[in-house]
Amino acid sequence: MALLARPNTWVGVDSLAEAVWPERTTAPADALWRHVHDLCRRIPLHDGTSARITSMHGRHRINIADGELDSAVFERLVHDGREALPTDPETAADHFRRAAELWRGKPFTALDSYHGRAETARLTGLRWAALDGLVDAMVALEHTGGSVSLLQALTVEDPKRERTWLRLVEVLTRAGRPVEAEAAFRKASRVLDVPLRRVP
Repeated sequence: MALLARPNTWVGVDSLAEAVWPERTTAPADALWRHVHDLCRRIPLHDGTSARITSMHGRHRINIADGELDSAVFERLVHDGREALPTDPETAADHFRRAAELWRGKPFTALDSYHGRAETARLTGLRWAALDGLVDAMVALEHTGGSVSLLQALTVEDPKRERTWLRLVEVLTRAGRPVEAEAAFRKASRVLDVPLRRVP
């Protein structure tokens, strides 16, 4: 997990030791090496020919080919969606939708370390960015019904996310659905328990 969080990147022994022994400040080098060696034996070769895990001067790296790791594919789709959004919302929507479909719950939950928690937070933030981008693309394509349904689902998933509520009110208002917009605004105010500022 610690290596997969940073694919194709050299990871020092301190970071790996923190992942394997999160409660310890130090770890025996020979014990860590046994873990790495065991992984090398069990994981199939990279591209069928070269070592999946390589080691050099106390650092280790897992070699991942393009398209092999869901988190890397997910990140690229979000990036490509952002790039396409200003000029090609249809393509952007496809990228964002595919990125969202790759999500399989909270990532790296088994990696109880600072780096694991940081990577989990980063990828979770990217997922919300992808969903926000999907809403933007659907609005640009005038898919109001779909964008409203998605926003409503997101308010259920995270009722305390103010941005989603305000976006829902905005989309409903601009779609000429003032009664629903007002109802969503009032519900958001109750759920969030904070004064909200209406989007013009």
